[in-house]
Amino acid sequence: MADIKQDLLGLEHSPSFELQGIQEADINLELPPAPGGTATVYGTVTDGTAPLADATVKLFDSTGAPFQHTTTDAAGQYSLNGVPAGTYTISAVKDGYRLSDAVGVTLVSSDTTLMNLVCTADATLALGAIAGVLTALVGADVTPLAGAKITLKDQSDAVVASTYSADDGEFLFYDVADGVYTMLASADGYLTSASMVVTITGGSIANVTMSLTVDARTYNGTVSGIIRDKNGTAVAGCFVGLYEVTGTGATATETLIATTKTNTEGKYLFGGVTGGQYLVKAKMEQ
Repeated sequence: MADIKQDLLGLEHSPSFELQGIQEADINLELPPAPGGTATVYGTVTDGTAPLADATVKLFDSTGAPFQHTTTDAAGQYSLNGVPAGTYTISAVKDGYRLSDAVGVTLVSSDTTLMNLVCTADATLALGAIAGVLTALVGADVTPLAGAKITLKDQSDAVVASTYSADDGEFLFYDVADGVYTMLASADGYLTSASMVVTITGGSIANVTMSLTVDARTYNGTVSGIIRDKNGTAVAGCFVGLYEVTGTGATATETLIATTKTNTEGKYLFGGVTGGQYLVKAKMEQ
């Protein structure tokens, strides 16, 4: 193969001029150094057989950082020009198709390199998705709610999927077929949400917000333990008092708010304890 010719000095031009009869024109040009040679990557994106128009082709540098991109034409062809010499990877993607496997390429200045790419069709990418955020209403405060269960049901009331909210309250259902769905959210200590209706058509994406309200009956804690004597023996029938502590230091006040007695194993339990500061006291009489 013959050597590829490369520019040594760049193209320059003179201003236009007029010449009449036997006049002499003296035109001098100063040519600048040719810019450093860059490479071109071109090719065709197909589904393995047919070309894919409007596919996005992206070039990544050796660190994996995005460098340059373009879109294929009606024949599935693309061209990335002005690429400095170096090592790159290249991939293509199109709606309804998975991102092609990355292909490595090392480019030399002034190279023109053919890189054909194949994208694989994925029917699930034509399906819809439901993205949402779940919040909690505690008094007047609205905050993200983590760990809540969100259930997705179809029109026949059959459960088709369930998930749990993340730390920031986000949740997601994907590969959702067209249809009408209802969603319910539930979490310990909260009233179950009213059902929300979501419709997916033509593989659409629905963005929703759901909220749960504190259930005053269950949004509370428990205090439990075992009462033993100095020998480590469990004390049955022992009086146990739960005191709420208000204030601090010398002004702290202890108020008895609940009482119980231990069972035969020396255990006690207070339920329905709301947020606050507490202490437990116990004694046994003859």
